[in-house]
Amino acid sequence: GKLFVPPPPPEEPEEGAEPEEPEGDAAIPGLHPALRREEELLKMRLEAVEIRCLEMVTDLRTREGTLHQRMDAMLGQRFRDEVDAIGTLITTIKTAVEEGDRLYHELRIQQSDLILDENSLTYTLYTPPPPPPPPP
Repeated sequence: GKLFVPPPPPEEPEEGAEPEEPEGDAAIPGLHPALRREEELLKMRLEAVEIRCLEMVTDLRTREGTLHQRMDAMLGQRFRDEVDAIGTLITTIKTAVEEGDRLYHELRIQQSDLILDENSLTYTLYTPPPPPPPPP
């Protein structure tokens, strides 16, 4: 690494010597007061931005809480609906078993609905064999 050497302190002008003319920015009259005023205005703008950002964060936190409550309510309702569908499935199967009925159609739960699929069969429906051909 490089070794940092601080610059030497500015030399004091000797007594009786003429003061040097200001150079660069120091030569512009009123520059320092104007820069201080700009700095104050910048600080005011930054404070206004900070206040607005804090308002937005507060608003987002409020929305977050509301959203979590709504999601919780929706998930709770969906869970209850799915439990009800399972209860209906159990009742349907229990009734069929107790009455000795066959469940010919597929029963399935899809999300919170109990579906009786009449297009699919769990048993082959009995069809009588064709009559034997007449004797010749």
